[in-house]
Amino acid sequence: MDAVSRLDHALAGPACAAATTSTLAAVDGMVAERIYTSELVGPETIADRRQVAENAPLLSALAEGNRARITAAVHALVYSHTHIVRLRVSQGKSVLADIGGPYIVAPVGGNLFDHGRLVGRYLLSVQDDLGVVGLVKRLIGVPLTLRMGGVHVPLEGTVNSGAVAIPDRGAVTVHGHRLQAYSFDAKAFPTGVVRISLLLPRAGASAHSCAAVRVAELARIGRLIWGRFLLDRSPIDGFVSFLHSHTGALAYVRAGSRQLAGSTTPGPSRLPASGALRYRGVRYGVSSFTAETAAGRTRVYQLVRL
Repeated sequence: MDAVSRLDHALAGPACAAATTSTLAAVDGMVAERIYTSELVGPETIADRRQVAENAPLLSALAEGNRARITAAVHALVYSHTHIVRLRVSQGKSVLADIGGPYIVAPVGGNLFDHGRLVGRYLLSVQDDLGVVGLVKRLIGVPLTLRMGGVHVPLEGTVNSGAVAIPDRGAVTVHGHRLQAYSFDAKAFPTGVVRISLLLPRAGASAHSCAAVRVAELARIGRLIWGRFLLDRSPIDGFVSFLHSHTGALAYVRAGSRQLAGSTTPGPSRLPASGALRYRGVRYGVSSFTAETAAGRTRVYQLVRL
């Protein structure tokens, strides 16, 4: 019995049928947009903004108007082994330093003050186009294309769709393949728009409910995210918060009845391996899988709001 079949008994409803592909695209597109948004407002971005705003060498160089020192400070920040991939510093309309890669998305900016006096402004990003492509492919596992001004951004791992018009949502044929598109706009650096389009293979008409299809697709993505965390040897509680921020799902990791990490504490008293659950007045679709961790054999649960 496949994952959707196990879920469908608890998430009964009309067959998803012709809506299967659009349902899958909506799930994958939502996660892709959350991946992008996290680069604008995520904890790494907040930390890097603080690092720039409080960088004494940069602030004093701006106060003195010493361009060589400004450039040196910006270079040190970009290559400080944090997450900044590009940093631009300006005073008024003059750009004094701009260091980083060419294809950058998700810029955020702010003012720079030295002892309370405005001395400049910064624009930074913690994500480049290639990073977005890598995250979408690793965490969602679908091909995509990026365009600026209708022109393909030449990045490794993307599909060059040529002159084909990619819709916001819907079917599109690229190089003879019938695909389903999900597109959204991302901010380019320093201005402009990068159009990101996921290109999903057309799925067969499912006999299961669309709710079951949606929960199963998020479960698939959850397992990919778990795999990345295992590979990086990251802490389990980091997986829980990352999964929630990137999928909207609640997550719980348990060894028997003992909760090792969870979106809430103590979490639901009992969790089914799959099916449906009402928790704190909200109905969720539940999926899970077993995994080996430092704490031994565990079960990882994912709760998707229905």
